Amino acid sequence: MRRLYHCVKRYSGEDPQMIDGDIFRVIVPLDDDYSYDMGMGKAQNKAQNKAHLKHKENNSECALNEKILLEYLAVNPHATQIEIASAVGKTRRGVQEAIARLKEKGLIKREGARKNGKRVVG
Repeated sequence: MRRLYHCVKRYSGEDPQMIDGDIFRVIVPLDDDYSYDMGMGKAQNKAQNKAHLKHKENNSECALNEKILLEYLAVNPHATQIEIASAVGKTRRGVQEAIARLKEKGLIKREGARKNGKRVVG
């Protein structure tokens, strides 16, 4: 109940209406920016634009991570994922995902055995 009152006040500035009868009802008053027929498009477009910018930011970050990884592997082809992660300031899982993307693109390949192999750029 506290959260309901808090959130409704935030969006509309009014208290919700609670109607007790055969069926319990709660009416949440909303202003025009959040009502379904008036401003939902605005709120939805804001959310979509925010998601698009986040996706674009993630893609550019991935490209930057891949570039850094390629440069590091060109110099240190025998490095382990843990060594790479500590050198480039990322997590081992992030390095693992970046290596997988680079393999899919054909930019690196693995040569040799698992323990003494190396990653070849190119």
